[in-house]
Amino acid sequence: MTLKSCIEGATLSEGTQNEEPTAEHSPLPLRREEKRKIWRSEDLLGSECEAVIVHRGQEYRLRCTRQGKLILFK
Repeated sequence: MTLKSCIEGATLSEGTQNEEPTAEHSPLPLRREEKRKIWRSEDLLGSECEAVIVHRGQEYRLRCTRQGKLILFK
């Protein structure tokens, strides 16, 4: 299953497309001068619909569901 097929049919709520995340909607507080890195899911997952992320020496798997949602597994 490709990433494109994973996200086909998945919709974004109106007004969220092409918007950068803001501090207001961020899970962590941001200082005004801080810039967050923004990664496209397609760049992380590639055509396999899954990516392995190593955090503090432990592997996590980021997967795209058939409904176009992302799930992080340990």
